[in-house]
Formats: sequence, structure tokens, C-alpha cells
Amino acid sequence: MRNIMARVSHKDNGILYKVKQIWKQPTREDALQYAQHIVTEYRDRYPEAMECLEAGLEDSLHYFAFDGFDHRKTSSTNVLERMNEEIRRRSRIAGVSRVLNPM
Repeated sequence: MRNIMARVSHKDNGILYKVKQIWKQPTREDALQYAQHIVTEYRDRYPEAMECLEAGLEDSLHYFAFDGFDHRKTSSTNVLERMNEEIRRRSRIAGVSRVLNPM
């Protein structure tokens, strides 16, 4: 997604929404069909971005091979980042209290 958007004008927000919709399709065939629709629509305006989309599309749609797999949970690392932030926050507090009160 980042590689595609790096090749698109930041003023054209409509393509961002449309590209995100590829991975929200209910089946792999629908996702491929929708992606092909986007490629034909934007090929003339953003040829490099559409080439990047076509090159990486097959790899990014492998999660459809798993039944009952919720791809939305794997696309985010918020839980891990929140846990790491909490560890950092707690270790900073412990480190400060040791310095202020060494005994």
C-alpha cells in the first residue's frame, strides 16, 4: 500500500480509498476483479502505481486461502505496540524512582 501511494499524487485521495477496498472484498475473486477495475481506471494517470499494484497483488491476497481467517486482525500491530509502550512506560518510572531514592 505504501509503495503504491508513494507513486500517486497526494492530492488524489480517491484512489487511496479505492485501493483499500481491494482487501475488504468478501472473496479472492471479487478482490481480483475489483483490483483489475482500479488498474484499468488509473493506468493512464498513474502507470507506475498500477504496475506496483499488479506486481504485489497476488502476494497480498494469500489470506483468502484460510477459512475463517479474519485478515483485519493481522493487518494491525496495535496490540503489540500498545504492550511495548506500556513496558517502556513502566520501566521508565521504575528507573526514575531508583535514581531519586537509591536506598
